[in-house]
Amino acid sequence: MINVFVSLAAILAILVGGASTPARSTYAFNLYTGHAVRFQNPDETACTADATLIMLNLISSNSSFEWTTVAPNAAPAPTFVWKPTLSFAAQESILKWERAHMDEPTSKPGADVAGWRNALNYYGWGSMTAGVYADLSYKTFKEAAVATVRSIAMTDMPVGVLGWYGSHAQIVTGYSVTGDDPRTGSTNFKINGIYLTDPLMERHHLDYYVTYQQWQSGPDEVRFAPYYQPDSIYKDPIDGRVGKRVWWGKFVIVGPKSLG
Repeated sequence: MINVFVSLAAILAILVGGASTPARSTYAFNLYTGHAVRFQNPDETACTADATLIMLNLISSNSSFEWTTVAPNAAPAPTFVWKPTLSFAAQESILKWERAHMDEPTSKPGADVAGWRNALNYYGWGSMTAGVYADLSYKTFKEAAVATVRSIAMTDMPVGVLGWYGSHAQIVTGYSVTGDDPRTGSTNFKINGIYLTDPLMERHHLDYYVTYQQWQSGPDEVRFAPYYQPDSIYKDPIDGRVGKRVWWGKFVIVGPKSLG
C-alpha cells in the first residue's frame, strides 16, 4: 500500500504541475597516499609529531591550496619548505621541538595541541607564526565534522583531530558526503563518513573508513569525542589563550586557519 500511495502522489504532483525532488549527489574525496605515512612506533608518546610528519608529507604530495586566494588582503603567502621524509629521527626531532613550544609542562609526556599546531607551521612554512594551521574548537560534533570536511575539500590539506578525549592525535584525509559539493564552499551536505589515519601501529587504522555514526558515537579508538585534558595550563604565546580553557569540553581540530 505504501508503494502505491507514493506512486499516486507522484502522478498527482505531475498532473498539478509539481516536480519531483531531484536525487542528491554523493561526493567523495581522499588525499591519502601510503608512501607519505609512517607509524609513530616505537615511540608511544609521539602521536602529534608523527601526525605532523604525515600531514606535511601529504600536503607535499597533494595540495593545490593557494593561500593568497583565500586571504587576498593578508601578508604575503608563506612558502612551503617541508621536504618529505619517513625517518624516525625526523619524527623525534619534531617531538623535541614541539615539547619546547607547547602550553603544557614538560613533565608531561608527548606534546599538546599547541605544540602540534606550532610544529605544522614551523616545519611546513618556516615559522610557528606562519598562521597556516590553527587549533580550532567547536561546541558540537556536527560543527567540527563539517569544518573538517570543508577544510579538506577546499584546500587538499589533511586535518588533525583530537581523539581519545583529546589525548591522541589522529588525521582525517578524506570524506564521503551527500548533498552539495564541499569544494564549492557549501556546507549543505550530509556526511556519510570520513577516512581516518591513526599514527599508532596497534590500531591498524590507515586510510580507515569511519561512518558518521561511528565517528560520533562509536568505540573510543575511532570516536571523535570532546576534549577533556587538563594539562595545557600556560598562556599560549601565539594567541594569548590558555589551552585548557579554550579546548575543554569542545571538539578540537587542527586545520587551515583561514577556513576555520
